[in-house]
Amino acid sequence: MDSAYFFSAFGTFGSPNGFRQSFFLGGSKSIAQEIRTFDLKTDAIKLFPQTSIYAIRKEYAGGCGLLSYSVYTFAKEQKSDRGGTFIGSSLLFADKITSESLIINTLNDFHTHLEEDNVSDGTITVNHSDQFSIRKPKDFDKIRFNLKEIGDFNFTQNPNNYLVIYCETNPDQLQHFFHQVIELLHAYDTIYFTQSHEIGEFVRQKGIFKIIDANGLKKEIENLHEEKLRDIRNTIADLEREKESLKDERTAWLDHLNRQISHNEKRHQENEVKIKESKNGIEIINKEYAQYAGKIDEVISRLKADGKIEAAKRMHQDNKRSFTGTLNQHKNVESLSALSLNTMLQRSMETQPYSNGLASFHSSGRGQDQEKEFRLDGFKVATLILSLLLIGTLVLCFMWMPESYLKIFSQ
Repeated sequence: MDSAYFFSAFGTFGSPNGFRQSFFLGGSKSIAQEIRTFDLKTDAIKLFPQTSIYAIRKEYAGGCGLLSYSVYTFAKEQKSDRGGTFIGSSLLFADKITSESLIINTLNDFHTHLEEDNVSDGTITVNHSDQFSIRKPKDFDKIRFNLKEIGDFNFTQNPNNYLVIYCETNPDQLQHFFHQVIELLHAYDTIYFTQSHEIGEFVRQKGIFKIIDANGLKKEIENLHEEKLRDIRNTIADLEREKESLKDERTAWLDHLNRQISHNEKRHQENEVKIKESKNGIEIINKEYAQYAGKIDEVISRLKADGKIEAAKRMHQDNKRSFTGTLNQHKNVESLSALSLNTMLQRSMETQPYSNGLASFHSSGRGQDQEKEFRLDGFKVATLILSLLLIGTLVLCFMWMPESYLKIFSQ
């Protein structure tokens, strides 16, 4: 059985069951559990003997949009004479629909058999809708071959409004009205149809549900179309305003992003220059230290060879002046002051010879007095180290010097 459409049979059964409804010929449990009852609000609309009411209703249940087509006819309850009681049938569609003529023929066929098999002398013969005897309508299987999409329809919007149309309800006229009013379900939750003057007068007197005739239906549809056109225009206007605001928003965002990119590119270029200059500074410093260390080795070699201490000292002082002069020449080369690596380099250099001189070299923002103080401290340390090296060299020379030289020095 196709779950896209199925039937419900319902009625009023008196004490203790009251109104009950059951589902037949398809459907699903998840949908059935959420479907609202097809009971009538009898203080607003009421059935009388030999009268009937048709209805179209929309709802959302079990994750599906449902359209239900119903028919109510008067039937008495067992052991009760209260008015407004009824038996009814409903053909429900889940996210699909078929032609109005097929709906009406199938619904009337199902309800005719429901009355024949469950009503006797105008009284319902069973005590619960689950006990209904039902028969499948002859055109029931045709529906599955004529299903179509419902179309643009908002099932979740529930205006909780009800409309009663006083009109002819023979199959031909009803088919025409069903086709006309389907779009009115955007504004109404349920629309009822009756040709009973007695029912129409009851609804008018109670004033709870809105009631119109066929001419009023035409006006109602015209008003709906006008309102729909207004909604379309308003929606288009809202979308156009949003589109215009997007231009300003896009311009602001792009300007902001471009400024960020330009700033980042500038910083990147500046960092590249700083990195290049710092690398050049490192190369110069590394080279000068290597050369100066090599010259010290040269002084030591000559001292070992000729034993001329004063000449060695003069040569070393000349080398030192050249070394410090080169460092002073490059002390203003910009370093990586903006990089965290600069702090690490300064800290590591503080443990090396001439570290104070190098700290001055890498800190161009410090005052001249601080630079001189650091440089003098560096020279003092260097002088102390070199003195110790010379003393050690002389000791080694005297230890390994030939006896002929020792005799000369001892005279």
